[in-house]
Amino acid sequence: MARRNRKQELVVAALASFQEKGYEGTSVADIVDGLGMSKAALGYHVESKEQLLFELVEPFIVDLESSLDGLPRHPAWPEEGSYFLTRYLDVLLNHRELVIWVDADKAVLEHAILGRRLAEANRRVREAIRGDNRSAAARLGAAAVLGTLWRPLRSLTDIDAAGEKAAILAAAMAVVETVRAS
Repeated sequence: MARRNRKQELVVAALASFQEKGYEGTSVADIVDGLGMSKAALGYHVESKEQLLFELVEPFIVDLESSLDGLPRHPAWPEEGSYFLTRYLDVLLNHRELVIWVDADKAVLEHAILGRRLAEANRRVREAIRGDNRSAAARLGAAAVLGTLWRPLRSLTDIDAAGEKAAILAAAMAVVETVRAS
């Protein structure tokens, strides 16, 4: 049991360090120093700094991918579309602290595995929003919907985003209506 708790402490310490210095700017020493642990002891709990990255980001991506399970390629708007955007936003809200960091850290967004999976989930959302419309306006609008969901979590840290969920969804749906009308 102690091993699992220590691993969780490492994950929490890694997130704090990654938030402060970015993934690339964080050393193993940065992570373990505050825990009174040696760099060698880290290897007992995790293989590497990259494994800590996976421990942090993987649950978020799995939840994001799960929120899209059963998503029809062309959902009926607004009923089905609103439902899947609500599920997607719930994941963002449940992982808000991580979302704030991931959205700001290019190392995560450009990671060969995690970045690709995140990009694929977001591509699926954009495609569902724009439907068969391949115009530049529809593609830009679909990207704006994602921004409408992600940005308030990162930019408006002084608001209770969960309490403003309905307003965030209403804003996203207003953008969707513009995209679908174009």
